[in-house]
Amino acid sequence: MPPGTLFLTVRHSIKSFNLFNMARIKFSPIVTSIAGSVGGVTIQRNKYGNTMRQKPFPLNPASTAQYNVRQKMISLQTSWKNLTDAQRLQWDRYLDFSGQTTKNDKNVKLSGHTLYLKYQMLRLLTQQPLLTEIGYSPMPAVASLGGITVTPTAITLVFTTAFDIANWFYYCRLTSPRPANRAFSKQGLRGMITPHSDAVPQQCTSTYLSAFGLLPVDEDYLHYTLQYYSYTAPVYSGIISGVMDVEG
Repeated sequence: MPPGTLFLTVRHSIKSFNLFNMARIKFSPIVTSIAGSVGGVTIQRNKYGNTMRQKPFPLNPASTAQYNVRQKMISLQTSWKNLTDAQRLQWDRYLDFSGQTTKNDKNVKLSGHTLYLKYQMLRLLTQQPLLTEIGYSPMPAVASLGGITVTPTAITLVFTTAFDIANWFYYCRLTSPRPANRAFSKQGLRGMITPHSDAVPQQCTSTYLSAFGLLPVDEDYLHYTLQYYSYTAPVYSGIISGVMDVEG
């Protein structure tokens, strides 16, 4: 076998292979093509034929925020595995009620596993316990974000109507100040922790200072995203984004 050539023997799964930095692939009669990424390798077709290469290491290490999200995802994968078959079935069957679909194809429903990860992640990001009993109810009416206010010692999210935390809550991300004429960009967004309380308005001073070191001032412009979720059922809104003028 010439150096750098990779043979795959396939019955029901790929049994084994030797990995080089890049290697040509020759398929068995059963499998004639394969593409995508598995673990630390990417399989693709290019001018050299079917090849496998190692994924490059990222140039920049993960930020603290990215690391925290990954740790939460690991914990959610573990908690999903620890559910009983009946509990996992509840998440699968809930989609017959809610009809939630994948982002790229509205004709394809989410799996119960994906719904579990997406919904429970919102709860963890807002420091709330995991949902253990599924309620069959639609997404409730929510309050809109009406403004962002600052004082020398606090930054506050102001909502248009009263809260009802027994039925819904939200996850907000903010940026440091941006030029007034800059279109919305998700670059630099950081998650804000606000009190799980019916009190309006909602302060996020500690997490803003932790993320950016300094509070904005009057007439600064911040970019934001906002996503609501039901507190009793695994449903959530789309992500709302925009640019907001801070008021002092």
